[in-house]
Amino acid sequence: MTCMQKLLTAGAVGALALGSASAATAPEKPALRDGPNPITVELSAGVEYDSNVSVIDVDDNTGADDFAAVFDGEVEFAPDIGEDSSFALGYSFSQSLYETFDDFNLQSHLASVDASHDLGIFEIGGAYRFAHSRLGGDSFLTLNQFSPSIARFFGDNLYVRGEYTYTDRNFIGRTDRDGKSNAAAGDAYYFMNGARTYFAAGYRYEKETTVDPQFDFKGDTFRARFSQRFPAGSRDGHLRVGYRYEIRDYSSITPSIGALREDKRHRFNAELEVPLGKALFARLNAEYGDFQSNLPAADFNQTVVSARLGLRF
Repeated sequence: MTCMQKLLTAGAVGALALGSASAATAPEKPALRDGPNPITVELSAGVEYDSNVSVIDVDDNTGADDFAAVFDGEVEFAPDIGEDSSFALGYSFSQSLYETFDDFNLQSHLASVDASHDLGIFEIGGAYRFAHSRLGGDSFLTLNQFSPSIARFFGDNLYVRGEYTYTDRNFIGRTDRDGKSNAAAGDAYYFMNGARTYFAAGYRYEKETTVDPQFDFKGDTFRARFSQRFPAGSRDGHLRVGYRYEIRDYSSITPSIGALREDKRHRFNAELEVPLGKALFARLNAEYGDFQSNLPAADFNQTVVSARLGLRF
């Protein structure tokens, strides 16, 4: 894999997975690098509107809206270890502070290690992530995740990647939700315009087993993403649009409804980042989730809109 290919896939792979802003699962690995600098730091702050303050992981939603102050920080160290190999250490932090629903204030920490090596015919890689979240000021969730992967470029434009992911989640105070999951995913990325534009599509199968069998499920996720960089002064702006459709079939009766639970989740996301100077940027994000379920607590809609100012250096 060439240096250019390493740089363009670093951001694309980290960005394809699309999640809800209110979910308390592990945040995505930082994907900050726009060039050869081995250390990148990003700090941002802003305001967020949530039409239905919720924590999807434990099927808890208020049915009411609120505003929140949001703060984020990310750092990544990715030294150049050769054209055929890559290595990166990352850490990210996020904090939401709601005006009314302070019991839903969410703080997340994520530490990650990623490495890959190009064998010529294909590339092998691996990632480890540790996440810890606090909800309403109390410890809420810890997560350990390991993901080996295999990938290959076909020509200069098509990149195909397969990944297995093992996840161990532990909820503090909700041990019935503790679980282990195994997932397999495949994604294809098509780059155009010198990697300034890409389309990506993928599929993920997941099986999770929890302490309480009513939360065991098998899930199918279909996802797609479009990314476009565009000139904005001396730096590039960035537009990202994504969609994810997830089906979850639960394997045991949910006592509160006396039936097998079934979920269907549609999630849409759009993000626009515009540079305002050498290091300063503005970022606008809009997300919509349509969560359909025969469990009333998990059947709702949510719109999250945020605006941030940040520094990247």
